[in-house]
Amino acid sequence: MVCIAERRHPREPDALETSGARLLRRWEAAGLPTVFVERDLALQRAGSAGAGETSLRAEAPSLLRDAGFLRLFEGLGGPLLILLGDALGDLALETAIDGFLAGHPIIVVKDAAPFPQGAAEESAAARAAALPLLSCFARLMGAEELAREWTGVD
Repeated sequence: MVCIAERRHPREPDALETSGARLLRRWEAAGLPTVFVERDLALQRAGSAGAGETSLRAEAPSLLRDAGFLRLFEGLGGPLLILLGDALGDLALETAIDGFLAGHPIIVVKDAAPFPQGAAEESAAARAAALPLLSCFARLMGAEELAREWTGVD
């Protein structure tokens, strides 16, 4: 699973963030790998990555055009890519398009975010606008459905 953090604002988590945190805990408990990607931010998790976690900074408009990410993705065994993002912005969309064109199955978690996102109304509007386009290039799944299917935990 790839968690894309477009920005961070410390505040109380909303429903998307609570769902994202629950999914990440289940994912980690199942021993599945997680990659945290940040754009335009200093890496805040680099020193604190846990077992099965890696952090990197995206240098390209798509993760699948980023040499560092590609090496990591190949090392993890690809070809499936699961995207979980704050606002499901350009990085998620361009990665989903590139994955679709390259024949990589892509799953986008539609109802969870990994980190606090800022103004809830702004984030909800951005997510709602992105989902129809993302659904053209990726399978959309809910956090609970993904957790049940991949971690075996209800």
